[in-house]
Amino acid sequence: MCVEAFSEWKAESGLEEKQEEYVDVFFRMHQWFMTSEELAQAFIDLYQGCDETITCSMVACPHLPINTDCAIQNFKKMICQAVRYWIRKFPLHFDMDTKVTTAVKRLSSLLQAEGNYKLKELVDVSKVPSYDWMRNMSVRNTSWGKHSRKVSLVFNHLEPKELAAQLTYLEYKAFRRVHFSDYKNYAVSASLKDQPKLERSIALFNGLSQWVQCMVLSKTTPQQRADVICKFIDVSKHLRVLQNFNTLMAIVGGLTHSALARLSKTISCLPPEAQKTLMDLTELLSSNNNFSNYRKVYHQCCGFKIPILGVHLKDLISLHTALPDRVDGNLLNFRKMAQLAVILRELTRLQGQDNIPVDANMDLVNTLRLSLDLYHTEDEIYELSLAREPRGSLSSPTTPTKPVVFADWLSGISPPDPNTINKHVHDMVEAVFKNYDHDKDGFISHEEFESIAGNFPFIDSFCVLDADKDGMISKREMKTYFIRANSHALRNSFKHAFHETTYFKPTFCIHCTGLLWGIIKQGWKCKDCGINAHKHCKDLVVMECRSKGSKRTESMSNVYLNPGVGPHDLTITAKRKISQRHQKRSSPSHTCQQSTQTEGVVMRRTSSLRVMNSSAGTQHNHRDVAIIDGEYYEEQALLYERLLKAEEAREKLIEENSRLRSKLEVANDQISLLKSHIGVIRQNTIAFILEQMDALHMQRDTEV
Repeated sequence: MCVEAFSEWKAESGLEEKQEEYVDVFFRMHQWFMTSEELAQAFIDLYQGCDETITCSMVACPHLPINTDCAIQNFKKMICQAVRYWIRKFPLHFDMDTKVTTAVKRLSSLLQAEGNYKLKELVDVSKVPSYDWMRNMSVRNTSWGKHSRKVSLVFNHLEPKELAAQLTYLEYKAFRRVHFSDYKNYAVSASLKDQPKLERSIALFNGLSQWVQCMVLSKTTPQQRADVICKFIDVSKHLRVLQNFNTLMAIVGGLTHSALARLSKTISCLPPEAQKTLMDLTELLSSNNNFSNYRKVYHQCCGFKIPILGVHLKDLISLHTALPDRVDGNLLNFRKMAQLAVILRELTRLQGQDNIPVDANMDLVNTLRLSLDLYHTEDEIYELSLAREPRGSLSSPTTPTKPVVFADWLSGISPPDPNTINKHVHDMVEAVFKNYDHDKDGFISHEEFESIAGNFPFIDSFCVLDADKDGMISKREMKTYFIRANSHALRNSFKHAFHETTYFKPTFCIHCTGLLWGIIKQGWKCKDCGINAHKHCKDLVVMECRSKGSKRTESMSNVYLNPGVGPHDLTITAKRKISQRHQKRSSPSHTCQQSTQTEGVVMRRTSSLRVMNSSAGTQHNHRDVAIIDGEYYEEQALLYERLLKAEEAREKLIEENSRLRSKLEVANDQISLLKSHIGVIRQNTIAFILEQMDALHMQRDTEV
């Protein structure tokens, strides 16, 4: 029937409307019941069997290509026109599947062998466009990323319109990668297992919703939280203009989540117009009457538009469950295929749309991607909400509830895989250093760090990221921090055994660096590593829990081994970073190369390392350090000296330990003696009291 639809095909007008609709459904939905390779082979078999299945009415017809009235040649032409329609209307099938391309080339070889060169041109697949971007899991830098304007990466400085545009770009790139087979597998199995592209798109939705909640809850006062909510409402209005309904639903879903909806003090700070806008958007995306409001508005939109993925996935599952694939006689249920084609046409329409109404800023896109990958459970977010505004009445639910615009398909999504997180961390760090490392020395200072920390609601303080405590954050330190903070395999190493503690001296929170206020029980202290935090900050600490023993060993070695201030106070990493900064600042072009100085000594790495004497001036400043390939290394003599000092310090500690133990034994003996004295005194006191009571009773009896 598909081939016969081309019997009245004309080069000027093409197919009739009804015939084209049938052919479009057939080619669009064929992968539901057969592979593209099988369909291409079916066309080849039909072509080769024309001589047996088609009867030519011409007398003594040789059935050659030059015989235009030959029924067999006309049928072969219809087959080639059908394949041509398939190639032009659905080129994605041919670029993504090399097997179907090979099958069509076999058909082209048959045409060439018969000398039918005109029909061979119809089945040419050499001009099929490339769809390599569909094979990638994450957004790559494209020509859209080349722009001259500079956009701030800081959330507080970012315009709502710009944020909406970059979120739309992210959604567009993730949405158009989902293939027909992903939708089919999900409709059949109702599961995201072994469907990474579809799962990635859904994870982006969930991550955006959680990011909205975290950005609001990261603020300490109701007015500050209300300002963030107003900003996201403005972003939602721009998303509505861009007709990006999927991202719009994620943001409105985050704003209407129970973790934010319960914040009565924050809601009271919202302007009336903002509350009305949020109510209107919630009504637009409400699930009432099977999302009737959204469906009506969506079908009225023209041009670029992104549908709500969850709504249409539910439609796929419902339709597949309600209607069988085959009807009586094992015939294909074409009515079901036509209804499925309407849904899949909307879901896959972005794959053929290269022009979008936004310009991508890849630095901002990379920063946003990492922000959206920060995974938190609903319970964690809800606990933070309770910390911001404690439950004051029974009206607040005891557990988090889903917002009115959330769909069931969002639950059960696992956190991003480590490879995706690592790539996003790398791209984000590169973008941050590109835009905020103003002196281009390869390190982020404290001032530069404060300007970018707003994008990550619960990021730790500067001193936590500065692992080697040299006052600067390197790329490696920033990457390590974010990878550890996102890695759920290492989550146990970030758990602390906090207990409420009373402090007798000024103590500061490790997370927000604020003072722990109060008279008693001012904060919480970890039993293992000893860090201190506020009650509302202890669950937000992203810092590895290390035992006190390791820290005490490090601190004692610093006290005993490094009494002075010099190069040996620094770790090898810190010395290397100082060397790199010195090299970059001494070079006009800020490169890593530096010419050899006559007053210094440069140690070059050969088959064996040789230690050379420095000149007089250099020896005074760097007597403990050798420079090898531009990096600092301690000399062997210094290391031996430090080991001797460490051994002496160890012996002193053992001595001190023995002395304290003897004192402890003496104290225990004294305590035991005092306890025995107290027992004797107690017995004597009780006996005296009883005697006095007896004497009193005898006196009263005598008077009576």
